[in-house]
Amino acid sequence: MEKKPLIILIIGVSAYLAYIFLYVGIDRLTSVLAGTNPLLIVLSMLLLLLSIVLHGLSWHILISGGGASTPKTISTMAVSLFASYVAPIGAASEFVRFYIATRIVGLSAATTVLSILVHRVCITLAPLITLASLILYLGGDLVVVERAAITTIVAMYISLIVLPNILAIGLIRTKIFENLVKRYEKHLSRIIGSDVINFSEEYRRSIADIIGGRRFPIALFISLIEWFFLAASMYMIFMALSLKKDLVIAAASIILIQILWWILPISFAGSIGITDLLASIAYQLLNFEPGASASIVLLYRLTSLTSLLILFYPSLKILSLYPGEFRSIYKGRGEDKKIAKDPQEPPKNS
Repeated sequence: MEKKPLIILIIGVSAYLAYIFLYVGIDRLTSVLAGTNPLLIVLSMLLLLLSIVLHGLSWHILISGGGASTPKTISTMAVSLFASYVAPIGAASEFVRFYIATRIVGLSAATTVLSILVHRVCITLAPLITLASLILYLGGDLVVVERAAITTIVAMYISLIVLPNILAIGLIRTKIFENLVKRYEKHLSRIIGSDVINFSEEYRRSIADIIGGRRFPIALFISLIEWFFLAASMYMIFMALSLKKDLVIAAASIILIQILWWILPISFAGSIGITDLLASIAYQLLNFEPGASASIVLLYRLTSLTSLLILFYPSLKILSLYPGEFRSIYKGRGEDKKIAKDPQEPPKNS
C-alpha cells in the first residue's frame, strides 16, 4: 500500500472520529442508535445485496458476447467493489475489475475497457433519470434543498462524471489514441497482459456490439432498477431509526448524496472516513439532526460492508481467485496467469 493513500485514509478516519466525539457527541449518537430496529437493518442489507447483484448483471449484459458466465461476471464486480471499499487506492474498483476480467475470466482487453466505460455511463445516467423522475412526480416542488443547489450539483455531475466517460468512449476509437497505443505498445502490453497491436480495431468492433444493439438500453434499465433497490435500502435505515421522512423526499436526498460522492475526487482515494464525514454534513444540510446524520452514515457503512463480505468469499471461490493473488494486485506485480486450482500446475501462456 502506498504511503500517500494510507495517509489520506488515516486523516479521513481521524477527521470523522473527531467529528463524532467533538461535534455530534458520543452520547447523542448512542442514544439514536439504541432505538435502531434490527429487522429493518437486515432488510436494508438484503436490498443492498440485490442492488450489488444488479450492478454486476448490468455489466454482464454489456459483455454477454464475451463468453463470461453470469456468476463470474457478478463475482468479478463484487470483488472489485470490495476492493474499492477497503483499499485507499484511486479507482481501485476499475483496476481490479479490469485485472480479473482480462487475466482470470478471459475477456479481451478492448471489450473489457469498452464495457467498463459504457457501464459507468449507465450507472451515472441512472441517478439522473431517477432524480428527474422524482422532480416530475413532485410537480417541480422539491423542497429538500433549494432548486439552485440541485441545478449546481447536477451541472457539476454531468460535466465532471457523465461527460468524461462518454468522451473517453469516443476518444479511444480515434487515430489519436491509436497512435498513442503504437507509441507506448510495450508498456501497454505489460500493463494489459497481452498484445495491444489489434486493440483499436477490436475496440471499434465491440462498439457496434455493445452500443449499437440492445445491450446498452437493457443495461441502463437494470441500472435504474439497481438504483431503486439502493434507495429502498437507505430508506429502510431511515425507518429503522424512526425518522419521519417521506419516501420520495428520502429517495431524492439519497440520490443527491450519492451524486456528491461521485463528484468529490477524494472519494476515489479511499471511501472510509472522509466520505463518511462529508455525507454526515450533507445530511445535516438536508435537515437531519447531527445524531441522526452520523447514525445513518454509520449504519449504511455497516450494512454495505456486511453485504460485500457476504459476496466476497463466494466470489473468490467462483473465480478460483486466491487471497494471495488478490493481495498481489495491490502490490503491482501484475501476474500474467490465472492461478490454477492445483498449485503445482504450470502457468498457461496468456
